[in-house]
Amino acid sequence: MKKFGVIFSRNDPGGGLIGASGLFLGLGRLLGMEGVCLMGETSGYFVDPRSAEAVLKVLAKILSVDLDFTALEAKAHEIDRIAQKIHEAESRSSESPLPSGPTPRDDLGYIG
Repeated sequence: MKKFGVIFSRNDPGGGLIGASGLFLGLGRLLGMEGVCLMGETSGYFVDPRSAEAVLKVLAKILSVDLDFTALEAKAHEIDRIAQKIHEAESRSSESPLPSGPTPRDDLGYIG
């Protein structure tokens, strides 16, 4: 997989496989099958079209197929705009003085 640009992070504590991804690879190995799990690195906060594109580009190379990434790139720009708006809103709220008394953030009714 290295010839396709895949990076293996053996010494990275976050580089292990868990859940179904790890289970399928482990079961396949027990059955004598070769396998690989291609995963993209994400922040975990948003859908990450850039990460998906990186994985699909590797897969396209491996399978020798051409893919059109136009829609995925448009989605990436949309996510960038949303993230920028959130960042700006957080910056504005951190600049304003703290209100006295309970605020909507104090309401944790969604828990439990």
